[in-house]
Amino acid sequence: MTARISIDGNLVADPDYGVGDSGKSWAHLRVASHERMRRDGEWVSTDPEFYNVTLFGAAAETAANTLHKGDRVNVQGRPQLEVFDRRDGSTGASIKVYARTAVPVDTTSDRDTGSLEAGPETAPVEAPRIHHTPDSTSVVGVARGATALQKILKDNGFRWASATSSWNLPKDMDEHTRTARLSEVLSTVRANGRDLAVTNDPIPTPAAANGVTTTAGAAPSGTVTEVPQRSGRSL
Repeated sequence: MTARISIDGNLVADPDYGVGDSGKSWAHLRVASHERMRRDGEWVSTDPEFYNVTLFGAAAETAANTLHKGDRVNVQGRPQLEVFDRRDGSTGASIKVYARTAVPVDTTSDRDTGSLEAGPETAPVEAPRIHHTPDSTSVVGVARGATALQKILKDNGFRWASATSSWNLPKDMDEHTRTARLSEVLSTVRANGRDLAVTNDPIPTPAAANGVTTTAGAAPSGTVTEVPQRSGRSL
């Protein structure tokens, strides 16, 4: 009989997402879990236990699109003990979970009382913008719920990078191929009644400029092609 495990915990980082050589999607999650117990008449939390969680296929894509650092999740899957060598020569062990699902747990009440998670939920949503240069092609401002647009990007080779909060084509892809992929994305989006703004500037990185910090997704200083939105199905 195969062992099964259920874990309730919080993500300590954004999901790490990718696609294997076979074309199958995968996502790695790092989950911290602790128990609440009554000790000397008071409720206390135990020290957290950390789990490395791996999902594949549609479950991996859903996790990458919807989960973020700090989110509370319930994980259902198969545990596997992994043994490793520490730098000091001692042996350690960790539990890896091959999960079937990683479902968000409603924490609305926590957000209502001033949780740090309230920030992303209430922050204004910026319209998607494509940064296309000779060296890179990236899309910023894609909302969590824009699953149709996310699928279009994935189908054309874009992959999510939490470090820059952007969808990117591989760095080793030549400019001609990236331009063709971009054209395919724009064509598909237009067929659904929308257009995306395109700029020839790279994604801005955090840097002080005259006392002002520019972050990824901020309005660029270069040329921007704004195309009016047409009526149609939302992406």
